[in-house]
Amino acid sequence: MSKEESSPREKILALVNESNLLAAARSLSRSLDWLSVKDFLLDESNGGEGEVVVYVGLPPAFVAEFQEQRSRKLRFVHWLKTHGFLVVTKEGAPTGDGHYKADVDLLMVVEAMELVQRSRPETVVLVTNDPDFAHLIVHLRRGGVRVEVAAIDSAVGGDLRGSASNILDLKPLLIRFESLRPATESPTPFQAPTPPTPRYSAPPTHPSEGEVETPPLSEQVSL
Repeated sequence: MSKEESSPREKILALVNESNLLAAARSLSRSLDWLSVKDFLLDESNGGEGEVVVYVGLPPAFVAEFQEQRSRKLRFVHWLKTHGFLVVTKEGAPTGDGHYKADVDLLMVVEAMELVQRSRPETVVLVTNDPDFAHLIVHLRRGGVRVEVAAIDSAVGGDLRGSASNILDLKPLLIRFESLRPATESPTPFQAPTPPTPRYSAPPTHPSEGEVETPPLSEQVSL
């Protein structure tokens, strides 16, 4: 009997607040290697499998000042879809100060409950440090689902920490990514792959060789 036959792979459902993850990376002056994030959340290196759903707020449509940002964001959404991610978008609304709002938290809550009922994962990973998710986490755990929160550990408050089955500290992963380039430098469309980072131990220290295609840094970072 093969190892795969004797040891069923853990089924994981990861729900990612894109703006929250982006803010975490920016706090460490890092870009995002989304393929390495996917591997980390699904624990693919250790036999995990499942889906990563990314929730993306879009700049408002039909508002001239946001169209360049919207085009970049839509290219990024397309890249995610073609690299194995599921993507849910929400249309943003102008706030009148040159910014826009596109809060995806309610979408994440509703879909978390629906997707858990449909796909029956063993573990749900929520990529957020928003304490408002504490009630959802407790609700899912009462239904027998293990719920982990993936965020920079120091940014996780007591309510969220107390509700989760476990905290996955993203800092060891994020600090391995490419540093943000100054705005005057041209974006780099390729980035060396980040070696797998164990979810429950310190990351390895020796990078591997080779390159994989990732979104241009301008699409990952500049909004």
